[in-house]
Amino acid sequence: MSIEHSILAVISFRPSTGYDIKSEFEHKAAGLFWGMSYGSLYPKLKKLEEQGFITTIESETDGRRKKLYELTGKGWTELESWLSRKPEPPAIKDELFIKMAAWHDEMDQSILAQHLKERARDSQEILNFVKEWKQNNTSYINSVGMLAMRYAELKLEAELTWIKESLTSLENDELPAGQDPKNLGVKQRERRKNALKNEL
Repeated sequence: MSIEHSILAVISFRPSTGYDIKSEFEHKAAGLFWGMSYGSLYPKLKKLEEQGFITTIESETDGRRKKLYELTGKGWTELESWLSRKPEPPAIKDELFIKMAAWHDEMDQSILAQHLKERARDSQEILNFVKEWKQNNTSYINSVGMLAMRYAELKLEAELTWIKESLTSLENDELPAGQDPKNLGVKQRERRKNALKNEL
């Protein structure tokens, strides 16, 4: 997952200042999705603007002017192209979850279901390897290492259970209710529509 795609995903939530984006990268759960130093943010924003993926708009709140970053039509197209690609297998950062956080109503949910199925295949393959590794009578694994191996098993088993539940929800059109106290979903659809129309 590139840092640039993470930034596009954050801006897709709403037009954002540099501080807004920084806050998203630094909140308590951010390590589940991404990792980036604040010092690299502004050069990345400048690069994205030069490439035509984002633009800046001026906003005034309580007499204070702010520069907000917004996706262009090219930016929305790139974000959606990235969302549609198979996520990388999990490491320290997990691309699947930021894609799920940035998913929106205009995306085909069958693509998300395919992401989950591919992830399940990958996770099952890793789980099988971990189980065999623990008893192959070849590899050296000390006692503390066995604790780590058990963690890997439990994590992968939990992930497979979650994927199964998620696929059932998608296939039966029984997704849990989300929350949108600022009506960002409707605004997001309108912003995307306008950006893509302006790109034509």
